[in-house]
Amino acid sequence: MSLEAFSDEALLALAARGEEAALQQLFRRYAGAFLGLARRMGLDSASQEDVVQEAFSKVWQNARTFDPRRASARAWLLAIAHHTAVDHIRRLEARPKPLEAEEEEAKAFDLPGAGLDEEGHLNRIRLKQALAQLPEEEREVIEVLFYQGYAHQEAALKLGVPLGTLKTRARRALARLKGVLREA
Repeated sequence: MSLEAFSDEALLALAARGEEAALQQLFRRYAGAFLGLARRMGLDSASQEDVVQEAFSKVWQNARTFDPRRASARAWLLAIAHHTAVDHIRRLEARPKPLEAEEEEAKAFDLPGAGLDEEGHLNRIRLKQALAQLPEEEREVIEVLFYQGYAHQEAALKLGVPLGTLKTRARRALARLKGVLREA
């Protein structure tokens, strides 16, 4: 049965009953609009696609909450896309920005920043020396997790290692750092 002639409201009612074909039809109708909304909000292409996928996941999960007396189906769907894009932007902004390569060398560890005392400067030097003693794979994990601000699962994807391996390397690296810093 073709659902092309069904209204958006009818498709949402079918999706609320678990009809995947209804969600697919809504996707065909609104994926472009969701993508355009995410693009206008300044997201890159990968983030735009993430927003579309996450928004349709929310549509699927919340279709039963749609009330045609409160809003049109189009307005309801676009509101979900908008809220999803805003949430995505907030998550991106909350993540610490990675240091530039030259800044990391010149500023992150060696030079005291504004308001830092000599002890803080020395601690950064000690930390840089301790990090240099870690094996490359462990240092990489620490940099991605703590200096670039990735969550464990994101870091595992970025480094191309299983999540368990990443967590093991992080634990091992932190234990080594603790030992090295105690000795210093």
